[in-house]
Amino acid sequence: MVAVAQFTLADVANRLGVAQHRLIHLCEKGVIAPEVEDAHGRGSSRVFSARNLLEFAIALRLRGAMLPVAAVGAVLHVLRAFEGSLQRELPGFSLPESVRENAAPDLRIIVSDGSIIYFLLGRAGNEAKLFGGVPLDQITGDKPASIKAATLEARPAGKSAGANGFGEPEGSRFVRLELSVTEIAQDLPMD
Repeated sequence: MVAVAQFTLADVANRLGVAQHRLIHLCEKGVIAPEVEDAHGRGSSRVFSARNLLEFAIALRLRGAMLPVAAVGAVLHVLRAFEGSLQRELPGFSLPESVRENAAPDLRIIVSDGSIIYFLLGRAGNEAKLFGGVPLDQITGDKPASIKAATLEARPAGKSAGANGFGEPEGSRFVRLELSVTEIAQDLPMD
């Protein structure tokens, strides 16, 4: 039986070099849900998985790019749904393990024009594929919409840059935020 990595709040804070209160805020806002054990009242502790550690690292990067907390939560929600869809294309794929391996696929999150979530998946020797097109406003709010599998289907990530230089590969018109999940996962201090 393989031991599953578990991290306390203090472990996560030390590994990511942030104050615990920033992590608690992400939990209380529903951005990160502890996979191992949630706190149940005074004196109990949250226990996080390796996936949660990656989610914290991604959330902190997105917050550093001034994305609102609700939007960060939406991106992570869609990332989890995307992981499930991706398992059809790459059997056995799971975060963060699959993007920490040697020759791991390059997985990137793209927030296009501040309102649409895409994923870009590149593998050595293959053309990158674009997934998504999920509007943030469908995921944020009181009643987030479910993510339809068709929304996360792959398509070639051809170049569509417009005159302003934006638009690769998803067609941004004004602004684009791109984050490499693979690089973040590979930089995580898991040991």
